[in-house]
Amino acid sequence: MDRKLAAILAADVVGYAALMERDEKGTFEQLKQLRRTMLEPLVKEHHGRIFKMMGDGFLVEFASVVDAVACAAALQKGLHSHNERVPEEERIILRIGVNLGDVIVEGKDRHGEGVNIAARLEQLAEPGGICVSQPVIDQLSNKLPLVFDDIGEHRVKNIEKPIHAYRAKLEGMPVKRRHFPTARSGLPLMAAVVAGLAVMAGGAAFWFNKTTPPTVTAATPRLVVADDRPSLVVLPFDNLGDDKEQGYLADGLTEDLTTELARVPGLFVISRNAAFTYKGKAVQPAQIAKELGVRYILEGSTRRAGEDMRLNAQLIDAETGGHVWAERFDGQWADVFALQDKLVNSIAGALKLRLVGGAGKADSAGGTSDPAAYDAYLRGVELLFSAKPGDAAKAIAHYKQALALDPDFGTAMAALAWVYWNVDEPRALGLSWEEVEAKLYESLEAAAKHPSPSYYQIAAELLIRERKSDEAIALLHKAVPLDPSNFWTYEGLSQAHTFNGRPKEGRAYLDAAMRVDPGWNDWRHYQAGLAAFGGGRFEEAAASLEKIDPRSHQPWPKFYGLQVLISAYGHLGRGAEIAAAKANFKTVLSERDEGEHDWLLTQEYFVFKNEVDIERLLEGLSKAGVPELPPDFDPKGMTRLTGPEIRSLIFGHELHGRRIAPEVEEYRRVTVTNGFTSVTIGSRSRHGASWTQAGVLCAAYPKYLTDCGAVFRNPAGSFEHNNEYLSIFRGARYEFSVVK
Repeated sequence: MDRKLAAILAADVVGYAALMERDEKGTFEQLKQLRRTMLEPLVKEHHGRIFKMMGDGFLVEFASVVDAVACAAALQKGLHSHNERVPEEERIILRIGVNLGDVIVEGKDRHGEGVNIAARLEQLAEPGGICVSQPVIDQLSNKLPLVFDDIGEHRVKNIEKPIHAYRAKLEGMPVKRRHFPTARSGLPLMAAVVAGLAVMAGGAAFWFNKTTPPTVTAATPRLVVADDRPSLVVLPFDNLGDDKEQGYLADGLTEDLTTELARVPGLFVISRNAAFTYKGKAVQPAQIAKELGVRYILEGSTRRAGEDMRLNAQLIDAETGGHVWAERFDGQWADVFALQDKLVNSIAGALKLRLVGGAGKADSAGGTSDPAAYDAYLRGVELLFSAKPGDAAKAIAHYKQALALDPDFGTAMAALAWVYWNVDEPRALGLSWEEVEAKLYESLEAAAKHPSPSYYQIAAELLIRERKSDEAIALLHKAVPLDPSNFWTYEGLSQAHTFNGRPKEGRAYLDAAMRVDPGWNDWRHYQAGLAAFGGGRFEEAAASLEKIDPRSHQPWPKFYGLQVLISAYGHLGRGAEIAAAKANFKTVLSERDEGEHDWLLTQEYFVFKNEVDIERLLEGLSKAGVPELPPDFDPKGMTRLTGPEIRSLIFGHELHGRRIAPEVEEYRRVTVTNGFTSVTIGSRSRHGASWTQAGVLCAAYPKYLTDCGAVFRNPAGSFEHNNEYLSIFRGARYEFSVVK
């Protein structure tokens, strides 16, 4: 038996059966033509040999990994150009896998694990994409201008060890996924796989432009892409003043300089969050540059004595270790904003960049021109970052002081909203939950008049809870040009796009967050897992979600992530893992006093725009044995209504009845045909939107969570008693009849 080392390219046609069913002759002729005019010439050009042709795919052998990957990229690029001239339903789209491994030689044929792994990699590839193994990455080095995403290890059929896989990002090659009849979802792919996701208003470019060869940093297991723009991190400035308690001024200056420099067109700036991991540490510039993927480092100091202010700053080229520029700025505290502007202008000049024009600091991002208001705001920020008991109340006092000095200080008003949004125990503020909620929305309403990135972030979070991910995305796009270094905005865009039914874009925005703020945490593992799950990649989803620490004191990544993990395990049929994940989630629910896990709980929190996405999640929960309804409800003898039946009964009608749990109150509901809903319970009224999904009725009202419930015919009810039907929600139950 002869063996050899070879690079194997495996490819198949996406949706081949559907194409043949739709137009057998046309599909056959198109494939024949593409083989003659594109495939065979490209394989020959890259010194390969086709050793097997199937109806829906082919296998190619190469002596060189570089030739194999270059051929794959050229083939996908050629198909993209070809498909632009072909009706969407007739397009030939390939998945390609490339592996370097040992193969068995049998005449002109090739067998063995090297071939099998290539075929499994092809199954992991996106439509129109390329997936390669670790040995391929090791051999490629920087020999091709391609960027690869590390998608982790995957267990695949008939291969004993997990495969470590990478997906290629193919610049300038938009691919659209067709809606095949057999597919569970037809989610649109990103219009551009690697090119800049968007050019935002105000001239601020997004995070990717032209790419250079990728580098791996210690801060993140993904391949970090450095673009052609000068890249910079603003390290925390030192406080050299006699009053050491004024360290908040140095921190605030660092944050503001980061924001202002990030708005300079042509300059890429790392987030404040990533920069502050180096605070108080003696780290060499070269190490910082390597870990953050930047070239330039700005460091400096502040000194304030009474009203006198001095800023010292120096710009270091981490590649050479030399100083590009250094300068000292003296002035009065009242001139702090002018000093900052001088510093930003000087750095931009040193890097030969033009500054963004337009409105001044106070108007551009909800800022202030009042130094005293600025000082009070910075004191509040410092308190929140310290996270000590009682500091939230003190921060509120400082924010209110800032707003008393400048009522138009939108950033301070948004910061106030964030405090109320993140309250764990209202009594620590001397408030009830109802009062906290009222103050949250009162602060948001005021912050909207002078919006800042923080305002857009929290407003978008609330919109997502109300099933308004389209509006959330629009708001977050407004935040990007105000501070392109703010990773919270990109994380918000990631979540919004995934809930909007666009998980591929959701993952891309997560990558954007990690570019300005390298490194993984539990929330990012959850977001990566949710995006993979949304794309139907359950193995990849589970691998990401398993990295969430179940012992963490941060509840939300566990709360969300474990539900998706249980569903992913359900799809994969992993019984032992299901039991362990359920046990962990039971602990989380107990900590949150949420009761038992059922489908209604999941539907309250996972507010997807498209029904197919929630159905995918619930299908996995069903396979994992999670019940649909609360265990204390017995539907025996009742007939459950389907989604269409619920719409026919409720939409366009008025209901009268009563809430029978947790306490009895009069209940009225009017839902028009487009879903607009008015509900009155006792003396309280709400107005919002209703829809049906997965056989239940859901409604979202501003300032409230989404709520979903099943509807049953009550065999013991009557029209006279307004109890012909029952609706079962997690927190309430209703009986009603249709009166109009």
